Amino acid sequence: MPKRIMSALAVGAFVLPNIGTADGIVSKIVNAPLSATGTVANARVGINVYLQKPDAMGIEFMDPNVVGYGIPPGGSLEIEMAEGFERDWDVALTQSAIMLVTGAPQQGLPGKVLGYTVQDGEDENTFLITPSDEAGLPAEQLMSPAPGAKGDPVPNKGIKVIHIGFQQSAFFNMGGIGKVTVRIKDATGAVVDSGGATLEFDESPVAQILPTNFPQKRRNHNWQSINSGDTTGQTEGTLPLTYMIYGQSPADDVDTMYAFKGGLEGVGVLSTPQLNQIGYSKPEVLERYNGGLVLQDTNGDGTLDPSDDTIIGGIIASAPAGAKGQELKSLETDGTPVLSVLTEKMAPKPGKRWGGSMLMLQFTGGDKPGKYRPTVALLKNSSDLASADGASYTYTIEVK
Repeated sequence: MPKRIMSALAVGAFVLPNIGTADGIVSKIVNAPLSATGTVANARVGINVYLQKPDAMGIEFMDPNVVGYGIPPGGSLEIEMAEGFERDWDVALTQSAIMLVTGAPQQGLPGKVLGYTVQDGEDENTFLITPSDEAGLPAEQLMSPAPGAKGDPVPNKGIKVIHIGFQQSAFFNMGGIGKVTVRIKDATGAVVDSGGATLEFDESPVAQILPTNFPQKRRNHNWQSINSGDTTGQTEGTLPLTYMIYGQSPADDVDTMYAFKGGLEGVGVLSTPQLNQIGYSKPEVLERYNGGLVLQDTNGDGTLDPSDDTIIGGIIASAPAGAKGQELKSLETDGTPVLSVLTEKMAPKPGKRWGGSMLMLQFTGGDKPGKYRPTVALLKNSSDLASADGASYTYTIEVK
C-alpha cells in the first residue's frame, strides 16, 4: 500500500475545511460514516456524495417520503472523481470501492442484490454503474436489503447517497479541493440528470461524529415522526438518535490515517434544561450551543458534569418558532445516562471491522408541530473551548 507523508507546504495552503459548492442533483460532499479521515488532505478518500431534487433540496431529500434516483432502462450512472483526486491503481473500481445508498444513516443498495455492476468508465477516474437488467433500476423498486429496513414506518426508496471509499478506497485526496461529478444517462447515452460538488479538504484529522444505524440492524433513525412530548428511544416504536464517533487520528501518513479506528468512550449530552437544573452557566464562547453540551466522562464515575468532565462540543438546536419543551440528551435507562461505548461492544461484527464508538441520544418533541433539527457538533480542538466547530451531524424529527 503506498505511503504518503503529509506535506507541510500543502497543509499550510488550506484555510477553512469542508467549504464547497454544489449544483444540479448533488447537494454536498461529506465525510463518510465509516471513515475517520475520509476528507483529510493526502489521505485516502472516504466520502458521501449527497444527492437532491429540485423539489427536495439539501436535507429535505433525505425525507423517506421523497423517492430518490433510479437508472433508466439501458442507461447508466457515472461518478467522476473530476478534480483533486489521485487514483490508486492497486485498488480496482468495483463494488468494494463504492456503494449506492438510500437514506442517511445509510442503508446500502448492493449491486449483487439490486442488480448492477461497477467498473471503470471511459475516464480512468470514473466509476461506471450499469444495471444488469435491460429494464434498468426503477427508483420505486430500489429498497435496501438491510435487515432492519423492513421495520421502517416509511421505507426509503431510490439512490440518495453515493458512498465512495467503501470497503476499499481507490483514490487519494490531493491538493486543496476535490470535485465529484454525477451523471445519469439513458439508453442513448444522453445525460438526463447531472450535478457536481466541491469539497475543501481538511488540513489535518479531527474527531468525527457521523450518522449510524449499526445497533438497530440498520433501521432508519432519521426523519422519525412523533407526537409532542414523545421521546425517541423511549416511546414505543421509536429509536434513539445514534451516532458513530471517531477520535482524532494521528496525521503521520496515509496508512496510519486509513487504519485508524479509535472511538471515544464515555461521551454523552447534557441538555440545556439539565445544565440549568445543576446551575451551570455556559462560557460565552459556547453560547452557540443553545441545546446543551457534549461531554466526555473523564473521571470515570459514569455521570456527566461540566465542572469535572471534558467539554468536547455542543448542541445547536433548531425548532419551529415558539416551540417549547424540546430536549436532546443522552439516552437514559432507569434514569441513568447511557454513555458512548466502543462499537464492537454494541455491534460486534461492524465494530470489529470499522471501529469507532456508538453514542445514543433521546429527543423529546416540543409543543409545536413541525421539523426539529438538533445538530451535534464537536469542537475542532477539544482542548480549547474557543475553538470553532469541527465535525457535526443534524437529524430531523417531525412532530405531529
